[in-house]
Amino acid sequence: MAERWARQVESAIDRGEFKDARDMVKTTVGDLLDRYRLEQTKEIGRSKADCLKQIERRIGERPLSEVNIDLLVDYARKRGAGPVTWGMEFGYLGKILRVARAVWGLPIQGDPTNEARTALAMLGMAGRSRERTRRSTQEELDQLCEYFLSKRPHQIIPMWDIIPFAVATAMRLGEIVSLRWDDIDEKNKTVIIRDRKDPQEKKGNNQIVTLLPAAWEIAQRQPKPEKEPRIFPYSASTIPSIFPRACQALCIDDLRLHDLRHEGTRRLFEMGYQIQEVAVFTGHRNWNQLRRYTQIKPASLHRPGLPPVPA
Repeated sequence: MAERWARQVESAIDRGEFKDARDMVKTTVGDLLDRYRLEQTKEIGRSKADCLKQIERRIGERPLSEVNIDLLVDYARKRGAGPVTWGMEFGYLGKILRVARAVWGLPIQGDPTNEARTALAMLGMAGRSRERTRRSTQEELDQLCEYFLSKRPHQIIPMWDIIPFAVATAMRLGEIVSLRWDDIDEKNKTVIIRDRKDPQEKKGNNQIVTLLPAAWEIAQRQPKPEKEPRIFPYSASTIPSIFPRACQALCIDDLRLHDLRHEGTRRLFEMGYQIQEVAVFTGHRNWNQLRRYTQIKPASLHRPGLPPVPA
């Protein structure tokens, strides 16, 4: 058996196909992530960077030889998050392992991330996250705006404008705080959202979006400090901490800042826009993702004047 193994190794060396398994012991997951970050030509987005940090913090010191189904199932169990969260992290790790095998020549066998997903599904730990159905009421939105105007009049960030602007545009917070005065088209009442979030390629994904009357009026009344190119020159990391504190003060339960985008999307459908038109506002390329915002009620499908059923 030893002689046969030696002949196989020598033959693989002659063909240029030999891969030293000792590299799997010497290389840790952290080493792999560092190399990926260094050689990655595309900019790594914030969400992906956070996932890589979580992987590195939890299994970064483990050698690649130990990255198997057992390790990853244990990872998911101890992650303290839902299947969508660890599923994203598995997705990124799986891609990096494939790069390591195909480009860097590491002898990685199979795809342990897919094997772990299958095992976790059998254990009942995998699945989709629940879609939020929470809608903000106009009364709640009015209360929040009044709270910031009356209780926090000296606050720098004009939440009384950002909240209705988020609903009127259905934009993400990061998109709102990145809007620039130079990208506004006064004639057509549109604005360019630069590097809009996209599952394939965010960099350079610029989209022209219509500003409906309410959003246009809010944008136009923002101050224009000298040497400040942005319409809402505020930090996207500060606002998410302000919003829940206001909800808590007003006893508004289970309302999140991102729900304003959902609310805006649903209102666009209620205004009569078709799904392809709503997608222009929201930036969704997969129209199927917009179906959950329609929230069609069966009782609403009755129509007056329908012909009677023949006897």
